[in-house]
Amino acid sequence: MTHEKTLTLHTGRCVKVITQLGNPMTPDEIKIDILIKDPSDAHYHLPIGLSHPKYWKLKRIGEEKSKQMQIQYSGLTEKQLRSVVKEFKQMQN
Repeated sequence: MTHEKTLTLHTGRCVKVITQLGNPMTPDEIKIDILIKDPSDAHYHLPIGLSHPKYWKLKRIGEEKSKQMQIQYSGLTEKQLRSVVKEFKQMQN
């Protein structure tokens, strides 16, 4: 099951949060992907792309830390992220 939610930050940036079950056997594991679109952009993209100064650091660290870094650089607050995850869990029930 996949759930997408688009949030607009006060800066005008749109953040698309895509949640899905990481492993169907363990329903507690939720995979979160983040895409952003600034007002000047035409399409959604990852927060840390090839031209970002932290890109190569992102490639050296593990997948879990990489996801955390993408979320941090998206501009989402912890409260907003918890809200999206809570909404996803409610949809499962």
